[in-house]
Order: sequence, then structure tokens, then C-alpha cells
Amino acid sequence: MELRQLKMFCTAAKTLSFTKTAAELDYAQSNITAQIRLLENELTVQLFERLGRTLQLTHDGQKFLKYAQKILQLSDEAKEQLIQSPTIQGKISIGAAESLCIYRLPSLLQEYRRLYPQVEIHLEVTSCQEFPASLRTNDIDVAFTLTQPIALPDMTTHILLDEPMVFVANPTYKLTKKKSLRPADLNGECLILTEKTCGYRPLITKMLEDFNIQTGPLLEFSSLGAIKKCVLIGLGISIMPLIVVKEHIETDKLVAFDWKGPKWEVKTQLIYHKDKWISPALRAFIDLTQAMIHNDLI
Repeated sequence: MELRQLKMFCTAAKTLSFTKTAAELDYAQSNITAQIRLLENELTVQLFERLGRTLQLTHDGQKFLKYAQKILQLSDEAKEQLIQSPTIQGKISIGAAESLCIYRLPSLLQEYRRLYPQVEIHLEVTSCQEFPASLRTNDIDVAFTLTQPIALPDMTTHILLDEPMVFVANPTYKLTKKKSLRPADLNGECLILTEKTCGYRPLITKMLEDFNIQTGPLLEFSSLGAIKKCVLIGLGISIMPLIVVKEHIETDKLVAFDWKGPKWEVKTQLIYHKDKWISPALRAFIDLTQAMIHNDLI
């Protein structure tokens, strides 16, 4: 059993494709297939179910994946501990919600790059609901979420910032004539919302259910940019983090309503697995994040 075989196996378990695994690891596909077969022969189990072009982990493959990930993690840890370098180097993989990636992380990444230029950074932008699973499988090292306070027993959570949420619309939109906005005012309205896997979307869904609000047909987008554009042209009304629309409110391109409904506790949070090995590069990133938050630099 070789480390390269374990790396191939873990990557194939993630991509569920030998072709994609070969491209990601820069090997020939035939090499990937051969090494996985050698690993299966050594373990005397079948790790993957091959149905035509479809690849799936078997039950034994799912059990072995946990051990393979731990072995690779211990290997990385050993290398980091034994290589006595005066400079911090290595690689960190970060998951982030789209809004945080655009409006919170750039200054942090810029400063981190200045301080630690030899660290390779991988940034994955996806929905907040996917982060716990990605942290458990070690696909990412740390995640920035925009949700209610997270309380997962296997995660370490640092609450960084309160993120005010605002209802916004084009200044010409009919509801802007009101001085304030109540849940009942949303009846029959076109709401432009994030997809259901967005971190704060469940709060909106619950509010609509609790107040028995019957909106018009919803518009759902995975992109905050698309949502903002539709609101700017007057297509409907949306609720978004203030950081996303602050500039447009200040320039009178959007109107922020005085919301008289439920108050939502949405926060920017930094999370990682409690059993995660904190490499020097990752420790420096976590420490810098907290320091910049403390000094209002993010």
C-alpha cells in the first residue's frame, strides 16, 4: 500500500471518475485504474462499483476512505513537523459563501499572501450547507459561513461578525411608498431569493410559513450578482446581507426597507473540524483572520 495509491483512491472517491482523477493528479488514466486495482487486490476487497461509465464507492470503499484520509493527513502532518523551515509554507483549502468571498475575504487573502507568500491557497465557493460534509471528509481545511450560529458537536466555530439582513427594492418599486415593511406586505409579491441551500434561506422560508405568507411566484438564483441585478431593474424585492447592497443603498440605486418582522441572527463564522490537524499555515490563517476582525480590517 503506497501513499500515491491512497491519494489516487481518495481523489477518485471525491470525483467518482478515473478520468477526472487522472487530470487532477496529472497521471495517465490507465495508471489510475491499474493502481486502484493493485490496491483492491492487496486489500482483497472491491473499493469501487463500476457500472458502465458510472463509478460509485462500495460499502467497503466507504469504510476504507476514512482510514485512507487519516493516513494521508498523518503523512502531511509528519512532513510539516519534520521539515524545519524558517518560513511558513504548505497549502490551505478554504470554503466560503459567495457573498463572503466577494466582500469579506479579499483583504484577508491579500494580507495573508503578503505575509506568507509561499503558502498555496485553494478557495472553494459553494453553499454553506455543504461545508460540514466537506470538512468531515477533509476536502477543505476551514470554511467561512453566513448562517445562524452553528452548534455542531464535531466542529470548532468562531463567530466573527454580525451580518445585518435588509429587504431591498428598486426606488420605483410599489412597496417603497411604505415607510416600513411588515410580513403581510409580502403577500402576492415577487420575491427574488437565493437557492434553498443558502445559509440564511431557511430563515426566510420559516418566516413565510410562520406568517402564512402567500407570495407571488418566487425567483431563485444561485448567484447573488443575478439577484442584485434583477432587484436593480425592478423585477421584485429581495432580502440580502447588507454588505452586498450597501453601496447601492448609499447611491440611491436601491431602497432598504424598515423591516418590522422577525429579526434574524445571521453571522459570519469560521469553522473547522475539532479533530483537524492545524498546520502552521492554517494556524497562521486562523490567527490572522481573528486579528483582522478584531481591528475592523475585514
